[in-house]
Amino acid sequence: MVSPYSSYTRRGFSAGYSNTFSKVFRFDIGVTGNIGGMNTKDDPDAYSGEYNKVRDNVFRANTSLAWLLNKSWVTNLKFDASVYYNDNNSHAHTFYSYASEQPAVHATQEGYFMASKLPYTYFADQIIDSKELDYAASLKYEWNRRFKTVNSNLKAGVQWKATGNVGEGEYYKDPSLAPNGYRPRPYTAYPYMHNVSLYAEESLSLPVGNTLLRLMAGVRWEHLFIKGTNYKNLNTLSPRFNARWQLNEHIAIRGGWGITEKLPSFYTLYPKQEYRDIQTFGFSYNNNESSYIYYSQPYTLLHNENLRWQRNQNSELGIDVHIARTRISLVGYFNRTKLPYKYTSSYNPFSYDVLQLPEGFTMPTNPQINVDNQTGMVYIRDNASSYWTPMDVKVTDQTFVKSTSPDNGMDVIRRGAEMIVDFPEITPIRTQFRLDASYAYTKYIDNSLSYYYQNGWSHTSLANRSYQYVGIYANGDNLSTTANGKRTHSLDANITAITRIPKARLIISCRLEASLVKRSQNISEYKGKEYAFNVSESSNAQTGGSIYNGDSYTAIWPVAYLDLNNEMHPFTSAEAENPEFSYLIRKSGNAYTFAADGYDPYFSANINITKEIGDHVSLSLNAINFTNSRPYVKSHATGVSALFTPDFYYGLTCRIKF
Repeated sequence: MVSPYSSYTRRGFSAGYSNTFSKVFRFDIGVTGNIGGMNTKDDPDAYSGEYNKVRDNVFRANTSLAWLLNKSWVTNLKFDASVYYNDNNSHAHTFYSYASEQPAVHATQEGYFMASKLPYTYFADQIIDSKELDYAASLKYEWNRRFKTVNSNLKAGVQWKATGNVGEGEYYKDPSLAPNGYRPRPYTAYPYMHNVSLYAEESLSLPVGNTLLRLMAGVRWEHLFIKGTNYKNLNTLSPRFNARWQLNEHIAIRGGWGITEKLPSFYTLYPKQEYRDIQTFGFSYNNNESSYIYYSQPYTLLHNENLRWQRNQNSELGIDVHIARTRISLVGYFNRTKLPYKYTSSYNPFSYDVLQLPEGFTMPTNPQINVDNQTGMVYIRDNASSYWTPMDVKVTDQTFVKSTSPDNGMDVIRRGAEMIVDFPEITPIRTQFRLDASYAYTKYIDNSLSYYYQNGWSHTSLANRSYQYVGIYANGDNLSTTANGKRTHSLDANITAITRIPKARLIISCRLEASLVKRSQNISEYKGKEYAFNVSESSNAQTGGSIYNGDSYTAIWPVAYLDLNNEMHPFTSAEAENPEFSYLIRKSGNAYTFAADGYDPYFSANINITKEIGDHVSLSLNAINFTNSRPYVKSHATGVSALFTPDFYYGLTCRIKF
């Protein structure tokens, strides 16, 4: 229950069967599912007739067959197959009310079109019908063997997965009532994504003197198949290596190294259809009626033939100690994400005619309107017996249109350490404590060039024209106006107490979670120097000092700019002093962009109680933040308070074993 007028219902079920035939064939089959949904109605005291309905049903089926051969060349073979189906349908019945006529552009082809009109008041029904249907299958080979004192375990296999959606997608029941700019998006228009992977892993265990050394090496190759994509060679290779050296019964040293390659998302490889709409003419008639002409242009995410696959390289080194009945694990890690995916914007010059009524023209009360879809010229007449009157061209506006393409950013570095301490059980109270903590440090700087242009800017010297320049900045499309990177520090710690009461067949687990350190600071660097500079609130003139003092407004210059001839020019101090380029000097909206930020510690506690009833039934009560500790903590930079601990909530689970 979310509120008196919102409710969510979920009913879960599961069933499984397992058996071994002739001592060599092990067969498993199972089904699980959830049947549920959400209903939201208006508060009766604020009635408008709106509602939301969501159907959310999930079904999973899986089966496996293991052939326990136990031969000299194979230990076992295993085949797995599964089906996943998620029927998610949402229906939003929404009320709209406007004081004047509103245009709605729904064109799906390039050209000039007259927008339809929305009613002053109406209900619109938006449907999002998603039916995700996935298939998967795998074949796994395992070979366990022993060579004198060396134990070997070899695993290899092939996997296949198909992911797709057979739902009707996003649409309105009455397309004429869809909001301005909305177009339907049928999910069946997107092809299935097939993933085929091969993998192999070898684990060795061998004595070295009085010690034991365990080695593991593996490699995984994946390939994607998407019908209609422009990207080729959609395959990755991910090797890894781990080692553990047990020096004695008390101390072990371990380490690992691996590279994971990641392919772009589906909608990068097969972009969604998007549209841009530019108004070219608008006029009123018959007292309060209006009509609008738009130029519509379909477009998609651009193809980047130079896009490289993201790689995540991870290394770690740790030590495990078992002494005085206490187990201690310490590990340090270093992670570098190379060529992380991002989206880059670019701009191209674009011109179109803006129309106006001819001088002396009298608009008919009920005009007939004809639009040339190719040229954008609009013709108006009073009735079928009168002549068409072409509109005048007010101005040919030259502007820039934005395009977006996938790209690779600069490396992201993460390093940190983790610790786990398992204390011995306190026998009189049958309670065991665990302490775990983690420290993480992250830093990234992306000073690759990015383009920025603000629609609505006016030409500095020509009336009724758009601004004539695009700024090119060394900030990698960072969300912050003047920063191009960030560094963060965090330290978290948790204490868990587990109490077992065998006679009552009861287990009580309580966990205290703490965020002890949470620090961050924006960065702005380019060519080894501070890229941003301090300015006053009312001026773009440099005021000196370091931006990292965190007590001043900041700004950046573009490193270059683009003109309407699509030519790039360097941006120098001469342009900075020229009012014609003032729009291109980007300024922060506050004086704390580069102030050291962070929050004071905060805590929450969770509890889980499990009770076994007989041999087949168990009940579990799980309460999150059961003390309802929700303190506001203030940002050190902004002074704005925030909540980070979750709302108190609880759940009850019943497990039945057959």
